[in-house]
Parts: sequence; C-alpha cells; structure tokens
Amino acid sequence: MELEVRHLRMLCAIAEHGSLTKAAAALGMLQPALTRQLQRLERGLGGSLFTRSGNGSVPTPLGEYVLSRAHAVLPALDGLNSDAFREAAGCKLPNRFRFGAVLGPLAAGLLPPLHRMLPAADVRLLTEPSNAVLADLVAGGRLELAAILEFPGYELQVKPDVQRHVLATEPVFVLLPCDHPAAQWPEVPLAALAQEDWVLEPPDDNRFREYVTVACCAAGFMPRVCYEAEAGSLTDLISSGQAIGLGQATFRVNPRIAVRPLAGNPLWESHVLVWQRYGPFAGLAPKLISAAEQVYEAAVDRSPAFRDWRDRQV
Repeated sequence: MELEVRHLRMLCAIAEHGSLTKAAAALGMLQPALTRQLQRLERGLGGSLFTRSGNGSVPTPLGEYVLSRAHAVLPALDGLNSDAFREAAGCKLPNRFRFGAVLGPLAAGLLPPLHRMLPAADVRLLTEPSNAVLADLVAGGRLELAAILEFPGYELQVKPDVQRHVLATEPVFVLLPCDHPAAQWPEVPLAALAQEDWVLEPPDDNRFREYVTVACCAAGFMPRVCYEAEAGSLTDLISSGQAIGLGQATFRVNPRIAVRPLAGNPLWESHVLVWQRYGPFAGLAPKLISAAEQVYEAAVDRSPAFRDWRDRQV
C-alpha cells in the first residue's frame, strides 16, 4: 500500500489529538471509518503506528518514524501547491478540465456548459462519494473543480488555497414506495417513520448517516437501518416496497417512488463548489457559478415535489 498525502494528514491528526475520536471529528470523518483506514495503512506498512488504550493513542517507534517524515513533507507540499497555483494563475488555460462530483444534479448537469465554456479542452468527470477526497484532489491540482454535498454542522474544512462557494441549500426529502400510506400526505413527520425499515448509504466521511441519526433521535427514535446500499440499489429497494430512504430534493422523478418533504424540515443539505483559489481556472469562477446555478434550477424544475415545497415557502 502506497502512502498518500491524505494518509499523512490522517496520521498527523491522530498524533496531534491523541485520540481517534477527536481526530475523526477534526477530519470530518466517522471514528469507525478512521479506524478502518488506519488499520489498512498499518497492514500495508507491516506494523502498528499507534498503541491504543483508554488513555488515548500514542505513536509507536514506526509511527514516530512516519510522523517525522510527514511533518517534513506536508509543509513542503503545501508550499509547492500554493506557489504552483499562483504561478499558474497567470498562465494560459490548460487543454484539459477535470471535474469531480458527488452524485446529484451538478455531476452530469455541469458537463454541457463546461464543454461550451472550454470548447478546446478535454473535459473529464470523476464521481466520488467522499467530500474529503474530492477536496484533496482539488487542493493537489488533480481536479480543477468539484461539486460536493455538505450538511449543517458537518461542513468540510478546506485548505487555504481552496475556494468554496455554497450554491444552494435545500431540505432533505423522504423517499417512499409509491403505495406507502404516507405517500398521500403533503409532508411527512419524521417521527411517523419510527417503525419503518430504512435503507441508507453506508457510513462515510461526509457523516450524513450521523446527521440523520441525530435528527431521528431528536424525533424520539433510532432509525431501523435494515439495508445499506449505494444509490442504484437504494432506489431499487425503495421502489420495490422493501424500505424507505432519504434523498435530495431534486431527486429525479421515478413513478414507483414518492418524494415528500419532511414536516418542519429537520434535515438540510448544501450543494457546494470548490476550486483552486490560485489555479488557472480561478478567473472562470463567476461563469462556473452562473452555469451551476442554471443547472441547479433546471433540476428544481424537473422535481414537482421540490417546486411545490418552494412555492409554499413564499
């Protein structure tokens, strides 16, 4: 297993905080996910990097060795990135544009305007569920732009040379089988879903699962997550009547799935663009934001449930 910059930052965070739990919070990750990454890294390197006990996490001799190199490498890399971005800001636009996105309306939706804005460029798309991975790719110059999805209290902490722009904030809607009794309601109280079988995406460093669990507990119950599935299987389970789930308000119309707002709007999410502050495409930021706003509004127009919800807010 090859060490990557994100691994070095992870190890430095654990050493700095002396606790996997505190390090995970600082990195915007769930503690189990951080533990799994550390275990994979230790297996790849062939030895333990930290001793873990009730008193916290302490670097082993191998851990001290890796940390000493990380503390030397990371400042140099950050400086190199910063200097390169500043230098590139005055250079001619490269002949390629790499765009990364979580699944949502901006992923495929931004490609046509990007092709129009950059007719001579080779435009590429990478879909990736992790906000942190996308932001690191932008910071490292391996993506020019990324579209991520954030949740209140779990916003991504980006590096100084990465610019972020909140494009839109919307409520999270519930996804129900079309024949579910609550599908006939204009809005669904979260507490009314306490006895349902849920399907949610597996826990990840975006911490949506944690965000949902906190909201459900505030409504008086723990969600009974019977299934963990990625987007495609998630919609299959809901449309076949086996579970309920949650989705973006701009969820594409599916005749077998009812999309309904949650009463009181207990869950929110924001569509966020991130790009290199000093990169060669920084000058295109106003055009990129304008194009993304149009793509987002087109997605709203395709979502009757979201249109109705927005009309009621006026």
